[in-house]
Amino acid sequence: MSLLDVRLSNLAFWKIAGFSFALGLLLATTFAPLHWVIFLPVCFSGLLILLKCATNKKQAFFIGWWFGWGQFIAGLYWVGVAFTIDANAHAALLPLPVLGLPAFLAIFTGLVTLATHVTKLQKLFRIAIFTSFWVFLEYVRGTIFTGFPWNLVGYSWGNFLPILQWTAFIGVYGLTLLTVLISSLPSILAEKGVTALCKKTTILLCVFLVSSMAGVGYLRMTTSPPSNTSDTPRIRIVQPNIAQADKWRPDLKFSHVRKLVELSRNAQKEGPEYLIWPETAVPFFLTTNEKLKFYLQNIIPKNGALITGAPRKNPSKRQYWNSVQVLKPNGDFAAIYDKRHLVPYGEYLPLRGFLEQSGIASLIPVLDQMSDFSTPDSTAPSVITLPGIGTARVLICYEVAFPWEVQQEQSFDWILNVTNDGWFGDTSGPYQHLVVSKVRGIEQGVPVIRAANTGVSAIINPYGEIIEKLPLNQQGFIDGQIPSPISGKTLYSSTGEILPLALTFFLFVCGLTGYRVKNQ
Repeated sequence: MSLLDVRLSNLAFWKIAGFSFALGLLLATTFAPLHWVIFLPVCFSGLLILLKCATNKKQAFFIGWWFGWGQFIAGLYWVGVAFTIDANAHAALLPLPVLGLPAFLAIFTGLVTLATHVTKLQKLFRIAIFTSFWVFLEYVRGTIFTGFPWNLVGYSWGNFLPILQWTAFIGVYGLTLLTVLISSLPSILAEKGVTALCKKTTILLCVFLVSSMAGVGYLRMTTSPPSNTSDTPRIRIVQPNIAQADKWRPDLKFSHVRKLVELSRNAQKEGPEYLIWPETAVPFFLTTNEKLKFYLQNIIPKNGALITGAPRKNPSKRQYWNSVQVLKPNGDFAAIYDKRHLVPYGEYLPLRGFLEQSGIASLIPVLDQMSDFSTPDSTAPSVITLPGIGTARVLICYEVAFPWEVQQEQSFDWILNVTNDGWFGDTSGPYQHLVVSKVRGIEQGVPVIRAANTGVSAIINPYGEIIEKLPLNQQGFIDGQIPSPISGKTLYSSTGEILPLALTFFLFVCGLTGYRVKNQ
């Protein structure tokens, strides 16, 4: 055992768990808005070093679980802010998102360290198998129970565009794999019997890999043709900055619409022009409200349209959708997109039948009174085509977090992401959401137009560069044009998750090779 191993092995397990928890907290600082990526090797190498202190499977699991709990508490604390908007109804449930959700998500991290411990591998084989388990269980986290693929390690590079370009080749899961792999390499320095040459080689290898990734990404950004906007119509993204506590108050709803109209009214009239409003910007059922449609027609440019988020209802029965609606100057709707990936407990109640029949729902008034949004038919279009600005893939709120759901059989020229992050106040949540949106554009090689109620609204080119933006909690608008997509498809948009999954499997096989050698 190394000297470090001896010192750690003499510690009580609760101290080991505490160190692991602290490393998880530290990992959260690598995400937006801080992006302190310098701590990535500290966190992952530190976790692997602590894992060597586990004397049984239970300890191995909980070393990872405490790490994950720290990471998700610090990285997702902002989810709990939504429960303070209507404190009388939701405050009693606050421990669920702040502590309960991180505790559940930490199970996946615990399974990573447990599986790694069971293999009993060392050095590079151990790092390879650990990385493969990490990425595999991130896929599970992103899909199980409708999925929550938030704060993947690849997003830590959100402020480092050259390295973020790798998502155009292997997606955010592939970048997560490379990041975890490189960040785990320094753990070799704590292995028993490692020579000075091996230590130097390990450090140089880490520097070389990160530098190479940055170099390739920089070349992609500098040698590619710039995004052209000269031939596209002008757009106006409106950010009303309406407090979530006031958004649905009956006495204020129309004043919210009036504010949006005032911010949109002085748009230039030269040629086609599109007004883009955020998720549920119109707090009425626009498709069935003729007076409101007539009121809004007055601000829509002659050859353009109003693209707005608004709830939609079935006029003949109790059925609702969270939608993006494109209203033309004549009052007709050019297109409607209904949200497909709904937020559990936010937009629908999972297991509603069980909760109602068991009486659990009646014990929690906020659940008992909750109405569900519906999902559209599987054949409903997910893209909208508008004159002059091409075809847009529409993503409402956190739909943008699911990379495999963005890709469609029908190609598109840009991504429209409308959202209302007003639920989360002045926290890290909106900044994390912005990074996610940037990555989706890089993966697909298309620009992203983002309209957010309280921010951050932005025009983002297909390389993730923010052309213009409105800061968080600021009222205003952005006038600009939609950048053009890259020429052709990105590697990731052509292959999807095939490459990151193949890399994950390759590392797993490398680890198994070490396991076989160890047992011969």
